[in-house]
Amino acid sequence: MGPRNTADILLTNDDGYSSIGFYPVLHELSRHHTVCAVAPETQQSLVGKSITAHNHLSVEERLLEDLPILTVSGTPADCVQLGLYHLLERKPAMVVSGINLGVNLGHGYILSSGTIGAAMEAAIDGVRAVAVSMHIPPDPEPRIDLFDRNNFPLYETAAAITAKLVDILLNTELCNGFDLLSVNIPFDATLGTEFEVTTPYRASYGRLFDRADGTFRISLPPARFESTVPGTDAHAVAAGRISITPLSLELLVPQDTLRTLDRQLRNHW
Repeated sequence: MGPRNTADILLTNDDGYSSIGFYPVLHELSRHHTVCAVAPETQQSLVGKSITAHNHLSVEERLLEDLPILTVSGTPADCVQLGLYHLLERKPAMVVSGINLGVNLGHGYILSSGTIGAAMEAAIDGVRAVAVSMHIPPDPEPRIDLFDRNNFPLYETAAAITAKLVDILLNTELCNGFDLLSVNIPFDATLGTEFEVTTPYRASYGRLFDRADGTFRISLPPARFESTVPGTDAHAVAAGRISITPLSLELLVPQDTLRTLDRQLRNHW
């Protein structure tokens, strides 16, 4: 499969192309931009920034409703890699990852999320990136089928919010010091909903696996917002605000910490 010309935006996600969060944002972004949509063919939640190393990857052309997309037999980060280096003639102006089925709040989810992992992969290659997630109430009534196309409208407002932010990012010279944005949108947000620039909430997500019949199976606890810290992503969403969290790939600690650690280690080496 040869390159697909050029695109302003490379769009991917981690829930697979058939999730109800994908088409609405693809449709909304396509109204004013050229978009190359490259998504996993299956659910890839919680794979982080993993790269497929031991299997061959295949790419298929599909039609999602009225729009052409490409699906990949791999991870979200694979989708970005293939998009940047094989499926487009030149790198896009931005990579958008989402809209995720549920929030990605706090360190644990940020470091595990395939949605954010895809944005990290783009940022590593120097491409501006934003990862977008939407809160879904833990016990909605009626129960939401997250892969039923009849439920696309649930994500239309979040898609419009995403497009609004993308337009700002593409047309504004922003400050340095971050590599990507993680955006979390409340379930009932509107285009007029207030946003807050936040830091990640530092908290454990607790036990992840349940045991049954001698095996262990993932049982991800629903997102809860009790005892959150002001200024963090979780606190903002709990207050009904859109959380915009700048993230850096530097993975550095302050210089005074480096000097102190060096001195302490040398005293006992």
